[in-house]
Amino acid sequence: MIRAREATAFALLPVIVLGVWYLPAWVYLAAIWIISLAAAWELLALLRRLGAPAQTLPTLLAIAAGLPTLWWLGLVHAGAILAAVVLILPLAYLLGRGPLQGAAAAITGAGFSALYFLVTGGAMGLLRLAFDEPLGPRVVLLHCLAIWGGDSGAFYVGSRFGHHRLAPQVSPKKSWEGVLGGTALTFFGVWFCRTVFFPSLGWPTAALIAAVLSALAPLGDLVESLFKRDAGVKDSSDLIPGHGGFLDRTDSLFFAAPFVLAILLIAGIR
Repeated sequence: MIRAREATAFALLPVIVLGVWYLPAWVYLAAIWIISLAAAWELLALLRRLGAPAQTLPTLLAIAAGLPTLWWLGLVHAGAILAAVVLILPLAYLLGRGPLQGAAAAITGAGFSALYFLVTGGAMGLLRLAFDEPLGPRVVLLHCLAIWGGDSGAFYVGSRFGHHRLAPQVSPKKSWEGVLGGTALTFFGVWFCRTVFFPSLGWPTAALIAAVLSALAPLGDLVESLFKRDAGVKDSSDLIPGHGGFLDRTDSLFFAAPFVLAILLIAGIR
């Protein structure tokens, strides 16, 4: 399992870094769009296992249409877009003549799934779009590399030295030692990115981002683990060798994106 995990990471990491740095923004946005839909499909599958048969097609269509609309119109119109989704999905269930039994659970599951990926996937896209062109790729790489470094630190330190369980009922393998390892690698990752390609990022803002990511990355992982534990599965799918599914790989990354976006905007990074 570790070999498959490492082989996949080593194969994809250079492609992702070079793609974010050199390719136009629409390629990155298309990737986030596809990943968001794939992860949402996995989440809806988990909800179906839990007896909340949220309608898959209307939910995915809401995400598919909502993300590019949000990226095009920007944060100013985000509230209106999210409100429209909240109102449209119950109507879709009603007009689709879904079963009366379980309607509340199905509508709630669909609404949560759509809103979650519109907020988090939307923020992932805005990390690229909300800043001037020279900064957009740098912001994305700062966010991704810091979280991936933290995930690696948590995984390897926790596997080797982990003895004190972090949340044994939700994720038995996670440990406080892993959190410390992840925190150290997250701070190193932010320092590395700031030093190598993002010198305009002030040290106070960089330190705040590192601290926020150190807390939110494991929390995002645990939130997704709640669904998997409840559904009785280890991974959301087996689409990515050694890493599970898209939901497994985006939990920390997507969960933290709105917070990092907010920090950078409030700090006046343009």
